[in-house]
Amino acid sequence: RRARCCHHARGGSTARPRRRAMAFEVFDDVAFYWFLFSVMVMVIVPMSYSFLSTLQLRPPADWTRQLDSCKEKNERIERERRKDLMSKLFGWRGVGFICSWTLLIALAMRLTVMQNEEMYTFNPYRILAIEEGAEPGEIKKAYRKMSLKFHPDKNQDDDPEKNSCLCPAKEAADLFIKIAKAYETLTDDATRDNYEKYGNPDGYHGTSVTIGLPSWLTDKDNELAILVAYFVALIVIIPTVVGLWWRNSSKFLEDGVMQNTAYRFYRQISEHTAAKFMPGILSSAVEFSEAVPCRNNQADDLSKLHNRVREQFVKNQGDVNNDIMKVKTLLYAFLLREPVPPSLQT
Repeated sequence: RRARCCHHARGGSTARPRRRAMAFEVFDDVAFYWFLFSVMVMVIVPMSYSFLSTLQLRPPADWTRQLDSCKEKNERIERERRKDLMSKLFGWRGVGFICSWTLLIALAMRLTVMQNEEMYTFNPYRILAIEEGAEPGEIKKAYRKMSLKFHPDKNQDDDPEKNSCLCPAKEAADLFIKIAKAYETLTDDATRDNYEKYGNPDGYHGTSVTIGLPSWLTDKDNELAILVAYFVALIVIIPTVVGLWWRNSSKFLEDGVMQNTAYRFYRQISEHTAAKFMPGILSSAVEFSEAVPCRNNQADDLSKLHNRVREQFVKNQGDVNNDIMKVKTLLYAFLLREPVPPSLQT
């Protein structure tokens, strides 16, 4: 193709070579960014609503806030509320919320910069910077001028200041191909007629629907990186995420209760179960056992608290389980208004 373009630039022979159907790949960066922006909005907005709905930015209305006797309790509740809010903001959902909106704003700023750029459509007159319906002599003159300016031999440096076109070498090479394509379109009667009738130098191809893709996606320099990214995404990330999701979701029933908890309750609760057994039954919930682990530095305080409340215990099936006994001790201490040591409050 380069040899043919240079041949035209020198004037060449009057013998015109046989034309072939000209395939011309164009990757539309502008359309890709708009497509990506739309997809991100559809994903980020509902996820943000879900996340923000879990945040308690204002303290709930409580008439006891006006009572001096409840001042200490309300201050403690407010500290706990703020601590919970900060843990949510800096948790994985909060970090994801901040990062996703940062990316969305950056992409919106990118689109603002590109607002004057049009989604690519092949227009040979615009490429050659001539008026539509220009004469052959004017077309040839414009082609010679622009082909010399954007010729790859004169634009081999990545520094735009060192090239004749004041643009990087890759951009100059892409423009040179478009200039050659535009010249071929306007100097061949058949292709020019196809372009004027159908807007395509190759003629009518029917209606097609395409998605804009960035040009770097098919850049030969990025082939290895893209293949590695595809491999990691398809073979590692997606199976890992799906596996973790299934492993976690398979533990729960549709109403959010863990299956093991439902099984324990099923075995212990019947229509004849007395209310006095309920604290011990509730203590057997697996959610409590996982959320309240027993640490070595808590053993002494837990043993002392257990000794203070064990006389009030009602025997249950799960009393032989250490995790259940810890939860049961804390629950009875709360119901009996026994002070809980600080080490057991975290």
